Amino acid sequence: MSMPRALTVAGSDPGGGAGIQADLKTFTVLGAFGTSVLTAVTAQNTLGVSGVYPLSPAQVEAQLDAVLADLGTDAVKTGMLVDAPIIQVVADRLRHYGAGNLVIDPVLVAKGGRRLLEPAAEHMLITELLPLAAVITPNLPEAEVLAGLSVRNRADMVTAARRLVELGARAVVVKGGHLEGEPADDLLYTGGEAEWLHAVRAPTTHTHGTGCTFSAAICAGLAGGMSLRAAVRQAKDFITLAIQRAPGLGAGHGPTNHLAWLEQGRPAQVRSGLPLAGRLALYVIVSGSTPPAVVQNILAAGAGTIQFREKSLPLPAQVEAAKRLRALCHAAGALFLVNDRVDLALATGADGVHLGQEDLPVGEARRLLGPGAVIGATCETAAEAAHATAAGADYIGTGPVYATPSKADAGAPYGPAVVSRVVAATPLPVVGIGGIGPGGAAPVIQAGACGVAVISAVVGAPDPGAAARAIRQEVAAAYASRRP
Repeated sequence: MSMPRALTVAGSDPGGGAGIQADLKTFTVLGAFGTSVLTAVTAQNTLGVSGVYPLSPAQVEAQLDAVLADLGTDAVKTGMLVDAPIIQVVADRLRHYGAGNLVIDPVLVAKGGRRLLEPAAEHMLITELLPLAAVITPNLPEAEVLAGLSVRNRADMVTAARRLVELGARAVVVKGGHLEGEPADDLLYTGGEAEWLHAVRAPTTHTHGTGCTFSAAICAGLAGGMSLRAAVRQAKDFITLAIQRAPGLGAGHGPTNHLAWLEQGRPAQVRSGLPLAGRLALYVIVSGSTPPAVVQNILAAGAGTIQFREKSLPLPAQVEAAKRLRALCHAAGALFLVNDRVDLALATGADGVHLGQEDLPVGEARRLLGPGAVIGATCETAAEAAHATAAGADYIGTGPVYATPSKADAGAPYGPAVVSRVVAATPLPVVGIGGIGPGGAAPVIQAGACGVAVISAVVGAPDPGAAARAIRQEVAAAYASRRP
């Protein structure tokens, strides 16, 4: 049996919330076989770091040789590297063994303020290690140091990411947790394009080791064959859940809950509203006749959810088409949902279903699909939304917002006002549905929706990938403009 292999090169945390302990837990939960190379022993807890005891470069080199010459690895992440000689050894041995999929978490300062990388080593990290990396994941203070500029807002985050790419990074995730205000949005910058990963800030001080855990989750995703974008999205969901469900340990900055992902049922299914909302930002409905290459382009452009709606094909053909689409979605880190039919969702291993008012009740669908499934419900009124929420739905689709040719039985359009009414009636994520295309997505998001569902505006466009990207960018811009 082949199992993805992930290697962490980092310091230890006896409290288990950060360092190699957090990395190995994350690897295991995400299905990777974890190996580790220790760079330093620390004395620390939730109140701070009281001691750092580095290993020698020769000791680090011996560990790297032992792991890479025998077990090998499919991805590597680095954390605390202490000093320039250790960075040089790590870079040399990774080159020697041809280790790829390197994720750099540039650990410079502990959350309590203790410096964990000598200033002289910062230049070595940029010149020797950065060119080897698939992605680097600095927080705002780290981005300031490495990029050599002030980072105080979202525009500064983009500028810093561009600077790090100029210095040799192939891709950058600038973490926005240090920004003032409500959102906890991260920036993924790759291929010259900026993509915002949204989450609502959790009201907690239990964030010890979040950078370690986030970068380890990216590493595990890359080891398992995910694209960088899919691995980063999964990591964002992973750390959001871990923070939300922190165990509440310690008197200071407590650790997160690395097992929260398993509490969701199947790992591909994230039922918590906050991570789910991000996946619903661009929700594309396809049929059995939609070419797989078109779906791949749509997913690459940022679609987080694909719904399979098919009425005309025989059931065996529907099953085969749905299985192909599910595989494409899961490879991209996206949700795959089936329209109306719980039996088809069960037969194809879909992540869940979307139900209309005349379909199986939400409660019965939950009983059949289990607690790990994602269930959406179409609601045209606040009363319907409140009922679906109480019945156990995970998100609400509302509309038609605009006139739509996609459903013959669709009523008169309600306009974006229907979104505002439904949003006021439920704490669940709300997706606008019906006739939404370029220019029409922004009013839906400004009315309170977390995303838009589209069909012909993307699938029927001359370039579906470009159309999906344009709407996804419109959604992101509208979402950012409504945040405080």
